[in-house]
Amino acid sequence: MPNSKHALPFIDDAGAQAILAALPDGSTRFVGGCIRNALWGEPVADIDLATQIAPETVVTLLKDAKIKTVPTGIAHGTITAVVSGKPYEITTLRRDVETDGRRAVIAYTDDWAEDAQRRDFTVNALYADQSGEVFDPTGEGLADIEARRFRFVGDADQRVREDYLRILRLFRFVAWYGRDAKITKEALTACRENRSGLKTLSAERVWSETKKLLSAPDPVRSVRIMLQQELLDTLLPEASNVDGLSCMVSLEGREAIKPDPMLRLMAMMGREPLPAVLMAKRLRMSNKEADRLKAWASDGESLSSDMSERARMQAIYRSGKQTILDRARLRAAGATDPLESSRWMVLADLALGWTPPAFPLRGADLVKAGVPKGPKLGKALAALEALWVRSGFSTEKPQLLAALKLLGY
Repeated sequence: MPNSKHALPFIDDAGAQAILAALPDGSTRFVGGCIRNALWGEPVADIDLATQIAPETVVTLLKDAKIKTVPTGIAHGTITAVVSGKPYEITTLRRDVETDGRRAVIAYTDDWAEDAQRRDFTVNALYADQSGEVFDPTGEGLADIEARRFRFVGDADQRVREDYLRILRLFRFVAWYGRDAKITKEALTACRENRSGLKTLSAERVWSETKKLLSAPDPVRSVRIMLQQELLDTLLPEASNVDGLSCMVSLEGREAIKPDPMLRLMAMMGREPLPAVLMAKRLRMSNKEADRLKAWASDGESLSSDMSERARMQAIYRSGKQTILDRARLRAAGATDPLESSRWMVLADLALGWTPPAFPLRGADLVKAGVPKGPKLGKALAALEALWVRSGFSTEKPQLLAALKLLGY
């Protein structure tokens, strides 16, 4: 399919127009995802630009035009321009000199076709000028846009070996944009045969891409293809239950729950503490993410769908709102009986909306009452708190202090 003109809504963006006006005519074009998304009728979140101008010169020209720049990746040819608080990535055209599957040594070029050849997918190797003319140096990008087809640029095996993260990027794009998308046989083969390369990537890059994939409105088809191609067991050996993911996505649709990649990950795995701890460590999750996963996997609170409201509140107080919310939503997703699922959602909604009361005693109160500091104080406080919880949080401070003698303190 030849180059062609299109109505691209982002072309009139004021910040992009200011940047283009500051750089030599014809030197800079829109590139990649903004074009892909516009042609597919998808929202355009970021506007990226490619230029024939060296990054240091880009910085100078933009500063002359009073446009702020940030050297976000200047060693690799990328700077970020900021106009009215909005960022725009500008990358100098590049060609690969050397690759090792994780990072590349690059050299600058002024050849659009050379730059296109180092990009991952044909639908991302598209460029557009200010008139809306879309340039397709690979000769396949526009046809693949029309067919909603994902194909690696050039030799699929070589593209994957240059950067194994492209395996995850493929399935992330399919998850977000590929409701009925096709993936070429060559692309699938290259991903499957190079799946061991995923193990060479940094944990941070893998987890970042995995979260983006699992954040898609409906990633089930994409993840199922990963399972079929033996990729999921390589990436997430602890979490390969695609049916569990499908159930969670269905629950989200029924209950208007916002997609949550952590909850979806839990839906794909068993509630076992050791695998959860090992996975959190291997993927180098944030402390908050790791704590949430471990709390869910190790929680010993006994739950049932027909618990009384008092028992529900006690469970939420003991285990924490997030842990009970996660467990209840997962049980609701897995329930085959709609009424059973609805009962689990009652617990989930309570965990989401109820604020547990504060325990009315502190250690200082017990010291005043004659309990000596030390282990005995902690045991007494814990015993009184348990009594308070069993009462439905109704026992007040004077009665709790009076109970000290009954407890033998």
